[in-house]
Amino acid sequence: MKKALLLVLGVACVCFLLANADLLSNFIKSVQGGAVIPLVAAVLLMLGRHFVQAASYEEAFAAVGHKTPFWHNVKLIFSLVFINTFCLFSGAAGVAFIIDDAHEQGCDIGQATSGAILSQIGYFAAVMMVSLMGCVTMIAAGKMNTWFLLGTLAMVATLVGLVGVFAVAYKWPFVLDKLLAVVQLIGNKLLGLFKKSLGNDWAKKTSASLVSSAHVLAHNPKGTAICVAYAAFSGMLNMACLVAVGYAFGYEQVGALVISFAIAAVLIMVSPAPQGIGVTEAAITAILTAHGCAVGTAAAIALVYRGIIFWVPFCIGALMLSRTGFFKQKGDESQEKRAQDAGWISGTLLLMVAVANICLAVIPHEMTPFTALTSWVDIGNLFSTPLLLVCAAVLIICAIGLILRLRTAWAFSLTALVLIAGAEFLFEETWTVSLAALLLIVWLFVKRESFDEPLHLRQAWRHFRNRMTKKPHAKATRAPSGTQTKRIREATGWGQQAENGAKLRMQAQQDGMLEHAAKTTS
Repeated sequence: MKKALLLVLGVACVCFLLANADLLSNFIKSVQGGAVIPLVAAVLLMLGRHFVQAASYEEAFAAVGHKTPFWHNVKLIFSLVFINTFCLFSGAAGVAFIIDDAHEQGCDIGQATSGAILSQIGYFAAVMMVSLMGCVTMIAAGKMNTWFLLGTLAMVATLVGLVGVFAVAYKWPFVLDKLLAVVQLIGNKLLGLFKKSLGNDWAKKTSASLVSSAHVLAHNPKGTAICVAYAAFSGMLNMACLVAVGYAFGYEQVGALVISFAIAAVLIMVSPAPQGIGVTEAAITAILTAHGCAVGTAAAIALVYRGIIFWVPFCIGALMLSRTGFFKQKGDESQEKRAQDAGWISGTLLLMVAVANICLAVIPHEMTPFTALTSWVDIGNLFSTPLLLVCAAVLIICAIGLILRLRTAWAFSLTALVLIAGAEFLFEETWTVSLAALLLIVWLFVKRESFDEPLHLRQAWRHFRNRMTKKPHAKATRAPSGTQTKRIREATGWGQQAENGAKLRMQAQQDGMLEHAAKTTS
């Protein structure tokens, strides 16, 4: 499943880059108009910012008693830029990724949660410090922004909430037990829809680890302070990067650059757009323009700064993501695990083909920026819209069957792809779709041994009906074999009693026969 998820993230990354091709093109053009030395300094500040943030993560986990390698944290930090891009209100996916990565490194789930929460406390503290600097600068200039103030207050509330988790764990652990019990109950019900579970002891273990971590932090204020200090220094380097970009284009009003950075930091966290793409650049441009900067120069500063601080780490994170603990493959994979991976990858590929064709049929205009990708899977020239939707639905069913590794789904998928490839090549002369289908056909044929599960429709229907009527699933029974009967008799003592009874009956019969023979003789 993890390989399939990595595949989906890779496709999402390409789509994201295509959708923002204009921004990337403007970024490259804008870089050519800036001074070289300040731009180099901005790049170095960006790298330093990520290294310092990696040190902050290292101190956060060290404060709760878990050591993490520094270079592993560097890979993790760059990967988080990529991961958070595809999560609204960035940070939620990053926290889950940090917890899972620490768990993969041998840290128990409660300790990993504590380290992740502490790392986020440091991050929010750093952004809050920068925001307070922006507030002070705005007040001095007499240009306080209401939305910025509300965003800062929301960030302060989030920071107080994160700190409150450890405070409750330290002072009132019984309250934490009850809260986590409620989370466990809700989580198990939601995960039960996917046949997953947090476990019956998740709340107890997590609460115990959080309480333990809270006591460690209470007796180790130095480690916590170092973590927050590193995070604050990381925020300062981020702000210095924007100042360096401003100097590269001849704009030297540091106060205006600080204000624009503070607002950008808040917008990135609260904007529904991924990492504030588009919104942040527009806000920086508007603020700098309001402080006397030319519109063209302000736009160039915003584009170049966002290119250095986001797009470069985004690409680095996309390359480093596969080397993190979450996606790193173990050397002792079993045949069953490889078969499961093949099923997930095959089903995911076919599912993406089906979804892409549905989007092309329903929302063709929104898919125009992704023509470079969709031209490889577009089968709309073979079918009208209703038939295309039916064909896509069939492919979705086949994709689910491939994930379940059903032999029947493999045969149907292979047949459908052969027909599509042949029709596209012979009648439409669209070699791109034919080639993509042919590659998928070859993949399925090579991995044919992975799809060995039979399709039991009657058993599946009976199980579904029992679940809908809330009846227990009836288990098949069969008569015990001779060996099993003998073992049952020996275990219950019934066999010995039966044997003794048989001997007595046989002896009685023999005695009767002898008595009858004696009477006859006489």
